Amino acid sequence: MFSDLHKLLDEHGGSVRAYELCARTARIRAVEEPNNAAALFLLAMAAQRFVDAFDDQPITVQETAREGEKIGGYITDLSEAFSQSDPEQKIAALNIVARALSEKRT
Repeated sequence: MFSDLHKLLDEHGGSVRAYELCARTARIRAVEEPNNAAALFLLAMAAQRFVDAFDDQPITVQETAREGEKIGGYITDLSEAFSQSDPEQKIAALNIVARALSEKRT
């Protein structure tokens, strides 16, 4: 359901600009897809946090990989939940991602 965002990150090399494009795309889709707005908003927020943290800053390959795995996991988890008809699964996935985004960055 949201795998196009993962593909977008991969196609653009996981750079800060790729995350910026991902955030912008997710925000646009949130407006266009009201039934998926909460998930898309969280994904936009995750991508934007990456941009805010690393724009014009040095970043190691390890940090890039770690952040990519985190955000990729959010995309995968939300895609799987939102491909199901059970609203409980969708809410549970939204809560997991929202909680993770609310935790202090390390």
